[in-house]
Amino acid sequence: MLKIMVTNDDGIDALGIKRLTEALLSLDGAEICVVAPKEEKSGVGHGLTYRSALSPEQRDFYGLPVKAWAVNGNPADCVKAAFHLLFAGDDKPDIVFSGINVGTNLGRDIYYSGTCSGAREAVLLGVPGVALSYDNWDDQGNYGEVVEMIAPLVRDFSEKAVQRKLPGDVFWNVNIPHLPKNQVKGIKPAALSLHHYEDRYLQEAEGYFLTRTYPDESTLAEPQDYQLLKSGYIAVTPVHIDATDRKLLREMEEWTLVQSWGVRKEDE
Repeated sequence: MLKIMVTNDDGIDALGIKRLTEALLSLDGAEICVVAPKEEKSGVGHGLTYRSALSPEQRDFYGLPVKAWAVNGNPADCVKAAFHLLFAGDDKPDIVFSGINVGTNLGRDIYYSGTCSGAREAVLLGVPGVALSYDNWDDQGNYGEVVEMIAPLVRDFSEKAVQRKLPGDVFWNVNIPHLPKNQVKGIKPAALSLHHYEDRYLQEAEGYFLTRTYPDESTLAEPQDYQLLKSGYIAVTPVHIDATDRKLLREMEEWTLVQSWGVRKEDE
């Protein structure tokens, strides 16, 4: 039986996680477990709870035929706690889906995003993880035809997970345009667009609020997630969790400081 865990960062009562679960329920023989934050935890990154206790609470989930728990923690807490507290022994899921997030998670958003951290934590625990986000920030109550659009995608990821065809150190970041299904041009592999916005702080009476500005698009050497999404494609990015720069690591062996430190006789 296909075992799937679902989490998010918008909270267990968010509409996006309901839509994701509905898409997953279209998979034959899928056993689905929802473990999500009790409250909204957007923008918490990969934060974990250390100084207070986690208390998973079993919940009804929109009357859907799934098991569900709300956790008083972050998305990464939800995945970690589920693996260690809720799943007995080796009864881990085959794959973890995180989302569907209100608004996109593009480029460097993956470092701030609780949605992405849910998928990343799954990979750290040895299970494939997929983060899904929808470009509806300005129309948050409207998830359009997103269930129909992602159904083939979650099916493909799930089948590959069962067949052990997904790489072990990668989570998948999926961004979906807010368009009718017949206007979506297709699915495209996408690099991260790390510089598609600039941070700005706006002063209000209460203080300063972080916002963004979007500069004019420039010519790209490779397809990037922001530009592909805005062109009407579902953008899918494989994100490796090992951030080591291997080329630079080798070059460091030639650094004067490294060579001049000296080599112990027993290391020669």
